[in-house]
Amino acid sequence: MNRAVFLLIAIVLVLHTVVSAGAETIEVLIKGIDDGVKTTRERDYKEAVMNGKLQAIERAGVAVSSLTIVENFALKYDMVESRAKAVLLPGFQVIDIGYQTDGTYQVVISGKVQVGEEKSAEGKLWGKLRATPYEFANYKEAFDLWTGINTGTVTNQYVNNENGTVSDLKTGLMWLTSYEIKENILEVRQYLERINGKSFAGYSDWRIPTLEEVASIIESKPGGKLDSGRASYLNPVFDVRPYCWYLWSVDRSPQGNIMAYIGEKKGGIVNPGDHYQADGICVACIKAVRSADR
Repeated sequence: MNRAVFLLIAIVLVLHTVVSAGAETIEVLIKGIDDGVKTTRERDYKEAVMNGKLQAIERAGVAVSSLTIVENFALKYDMVESRAKAVLLPGFQVIDIGYQTDGTYQVVISGKVQVGEEKSAEGKLWGKLRATPYEFANYKEAFDLWTGINTGTVTNQYVNNENGTVSDLKTGLMWLTSYEIKENILEVRQYLERINGKSFAGYSDWRIPTLEEVASIIESKPGGKLDSGRASYLNPVFDVRPYCWYLWSVDRSPQGNIMAYIGEKKGGIVNPGDHYQADGICVACIKAVRSADR
């Protein structure tokens, strides 16, 4: 049987132990091993990481009764970790051991697994963020909406899917890990057409985020750092190294699509064209998003 077809197996997650209503954190040190069929180093590495992640979930008391879905060799970790009541938290480390004499590829994963559902004052946010674009009558309407959003207050629960995407289990959104510099909305739309045409990471419904969705990933204090060493108010689970100051939103004022400020300070919005400074250092980028399936 074709290897890719063989791996297209549905996930069945069975909770074998009763976990408490509150979240509990468990430290794990797990060896991940691929299936022993040598293909490419990149793919065998990803298979070993996947195996380690699944073992980490099982170590926390959640049994995974079959392999994760592999579609075009894109490993969909989010499907495992969002449906299980356990998740390997961001910040875990992967020690790359490499190929062994028996032909397997091995890694060691060190990190923390969260068991149970995290409670927050906002309640469960899955699917509650607005995804429908707004057409504002003027900039003030957009500014008033933005000031009421309270950026940096969402307790995100990120999962690095190791395929160029990051899932937020708190909001139910999947983001591209990195962003692309696009200085006008036409370039943004062409970029989305391109990645949707290629079904990036197995999906063809990537879109421009709303202001609420952008606000959900802006931190209350500096998170990652750009290549220049300047601060970014995005979590380091994302690739924030390329220089970027603003993220495009799908929401519009009469002047065009509004952008949210993510560099050097928390939050803020501008109309297109207003973000340029005399030295031309302010860069606009698109971080594509999609609403993950339950």
